Amino acid sequence: MDNQSLLMDTPGSLEADAANALAVQEAMDDMNSTQQVGMNPAEASEACKTNLNFLAAIAMPTVFKFMYPVLYLACWHNFLLPALHKVRDFSQLALCLPRGFAKSTFVKLLVLYTILFTRKKFILILAETATKAEAIIADIMDMLDEPNIKAIFGDWRVGVEKDTGPLKKFGFRGRNIIIAGMGAGGSVRGLNMKNARPDMMIFDDVQSREDADSQLVSEGLMKWMVGTAMKAKDPSGCTFLFIGNMYPTQHSIMRKLLTNPTWVKFKTGGIVINPDTGEFESVWEELHPLEELLKQYLNDEAAGHPEIFQAEVLNDENASVNTHVDFEKLVNYPFIDDEVHTGNFIVIDPATDKANADAVSVGYFEVHDAKAVLYDLEVGRLSPSQTIYAALRFCMKYGCRLVVVEGTAYQSTLNFWARQLTGQYGIEGIQWVEIYPGKTSKNSRILTMFKQLQSNELFIHPKIRTPVFAQIRGFNALSSNNVDGILDLLTYAPRVLTEYHQFLSSITIIENQDSEVYEEFSELDNSPF
Repeated sequence: MDNQSLLMDTPGSLEADAANALAVQEAMDDMNSTQQVGMNPAEASEACKTNLNFLAAIAMPTVFKFMYPVLYLACWHNFLLPALHKVRDFSQLALCLPRGFAKSTFVKLLVLYTILFTRKKFILILAETATKAEAIIADIMDMLDEPNIKAIFGDWRVGVEKDTGPLKKFGFRGRNIIIAGMGAGGSVRGLNMKNARPDMMIFDDVQSREDADSQLVSEGLMKWMVGTAMKAKDPSGCTFLFIGNMYPTQHSIMRKLLTNPTWVKFKTGGIVINPDTGEFESVWEELHPLEELLKQYLNDEAAGHPEIFQAEVLNDENASVNTHVDFEKLVNYPFIDDEVHTGNFIVIDPATDKANADAVSVGYFEVHDAKAVLYDLEVGRLSPSQTIYAALRFCMKYGCRLVVVEGTAYQSTLNFWARQLTGQYGIEGIQWVEIYPGKTSKNSRILTMFKQLQSNELFIHPKIRTPVFAQIRGFNALSSNNVDGILDLLTYAPRVLTEYHQFLSSITIIENQDSEVYEEFSELDNSPF
């Protein structure tokens, strides 16, 4: 159960939280649902500002039962609060917390803190649906309505201007505050209220598990978030917070943000390693004991879906919907670079020019010890002429004379145009041939290929493992909507060895082509088509 956690340097405020934790717990034990804390308002206000557990106990006396653990306190003091107090800042924060570990409650308390102790005026809550966004706002307003909060900070309702489910406008703490909520994909373009735009934008679980399975839906959601929602920010500054957990699919937005250098990230899984003892422990033992979490994992594993727990509870970026591949068996690469191969070939998996079509995949293979090795790769939204150019560049670069094209539907015409182009440039010696999938379904062919990979009958060069492994991890044998262009290349490779073995040996005629011809194919944009 590999798991990584980001824990930044811990300031003195964490020590204050730890020191006050016992006092807060004792106060909670002494309180019932109708009692208030007997403290000076100024002291109580300062305690709420500096101590997350105290703020939670005051704002949710009937709900708050377990003290926040150290990783949450580190996240609060070192990751979240500093961004809220910056001036003219556009921090982009990705907070990856495990499923079921009170992510939304954590964020609601952050919004409460923002209202009470910062100068932010327009908080926009974006959730999967408008209903969920309204529910988040309702819980925040319940905190503001809590008698303890009113006694310390005053009654927000005195300055109410508008009070509807998705929109709150009120004067409070010396400024006009707006809290608005809407669902993912909502119209935020041009959002402007009381001459203000959002200076805090929270994306709380905007991507559902079902949406994460679809490349088209996920790309649309990402485009809306970056291109529409985030562009509605206040030009004087806005804090962006994306909170959620990982999903076992390559289309998970959280997975993409964690690799995006423009976002600052904080990630922890539900099970972590204690740095002092080296033992596994729950990141929040009181809320979810380790024993309970291990039972959940065993249950998911018995059900045949351990990737769900690995992704959503452990926040493992390598978790996959694909349970057919043991990735530890794929790391073995027995060949030495620059070792003389006994043959080589190129396989092309074309695609249509539709907006939602798969990318074109062009793979260069070498033959070592009678085994096919995927050695180089080009994947992208390529036109037919660009696809031919990509293949020809590999031919020139590696001295390859065989190009194999998946020959279904219109795709077989690619060979016709390839021959026309090579004839135009006087290129000789390249064989353009077709290969057909046969009667076996694509998913069945891919599952067979996985067995070949794991039994060392087929290999992937380490330099291109990242894109290949991404498609392997995202492959769902029960779906017909996989992103699997690279996987298709690998399914055909063993057949090429037997069906076109007479063309596999490289010949000097390719290597001796005029160098000016090679230059023609060095840049994709030089296509004459």
